[in-house]
Amino acid sequence: MALVLAVDDDLGILKLIEVSLKGAGFEVLTFDNPRDAIDELNEGLRPDVMVSDVSMPGLDGFAFYEQVRLIHELRAVPFIFLTALSERQQIRYGMSVGADDYITKPFERDELVQAVKVRLQRVAELRRPLEGSVKVVGFGQPWVERDGARLDWESLKAIELLFYLLEHRSGASTFEVAEALWPGKTEARASSSFHTTLYRLRKAMGGEMVEVANRRYYLHGKFEIDYDVDRYRQLCAKARESSRLDDVAKAAESYRGEFLAGFDSEWITERRLSLYADQLSLLAGAADKAERQGELGQAVRFYELLIQHERYEAEAWEGLARVWEASGNSAKAAEVRAQLAQLELEIEYPD
Repeated sequence: MALVLAVDDDLGILKLIEVSLKGAGFEVLTFDNPRDAIDELNEGLRPDVMVSDVSMPGLDGFAFYEQVRLIHELRAVPFIFLTALSERQQIRYGMSVGADDYITKPFERDELVQAVKVRLQRVAELRRPLEGSVKVVGFGQPWVERDGARLDWESLKAIELLFYLLEHRSGASTFEVAEALWPGKTEARASSSFHTTLYRLRKAMGGEMVEVANRRYYLHGKFEIDYDVDRYRQLCAKARESSRLDDVAKAAESYRGEFLAGFDSEWITERRLSLYADQLSLLAGAADKAERQGELGQAVRFYELLIQHERYEAEAWEGLARVWEASGNSAKAAEVRAQLAQLELEIEYPD
């Protein structure tokens, strides 16, 4: 049986809430003073849904909500504001701080019961285990696929949060995520943004994608995710260990564009530059090795890939020209050097 905590300084309204919800099969605890409710919550009371009036003396509903959300285990519990204030500004503010619903007085019993049922149903859906296969692509324009179907996203920040957790498998605190995704926001606003975004991520993925332990958030270990950036790193490690040119080629070809193209958070830029530097290092080393070993076809391949990534890399152009000459193709070598000369002119005399 779900437990609903209700707070209202109007004893008549409080009784109506209690009768309405108990009649629908809910267990109900009522408080006419929000500070008493906070004391019980701090002592370990864990309701499934909370309903609170907004206009209360001493501690209004918004302040009560903020104190509730400071309790780690209650940050995701559905919260419904109940008030006689129907002005749009009040409604907008209530939803902006993170409330799940907003009901105005006077209300019908069925309206309150339905609001509570809907919130509990959504929580249950979010906690439903994720089934099937998940594919995540981070090179180029990011996308996520579940069971062969591309997912739609209401929030780009939800996508970014998914990739942040993918790139931080040892877990991340609310503060760490907020610093990365919402730098400059106050702690309270960043925390609210985080939990809203976490809800959207779980909603999009269709399951309890993220777990919490010791105040850190993780992608749940039971999910097997095919993540192209992980695969690239694994192929790079194998190539470095084996030193085989074929392994290098497989690794290099799995790099399909810059990491999270179109996103500009600082943490993404740092990760993007790191992956790019790894790719250039991999290709430069392979091209040099292939040239020294006389594997001229492979050398051409790696130098050309290097040039595709770094157009103004003079050493790559020179290496490509040397390989064409060693292959006996002087015309190709001359063509490469002419292209290099043109690029040098572009650098010296930009438009």
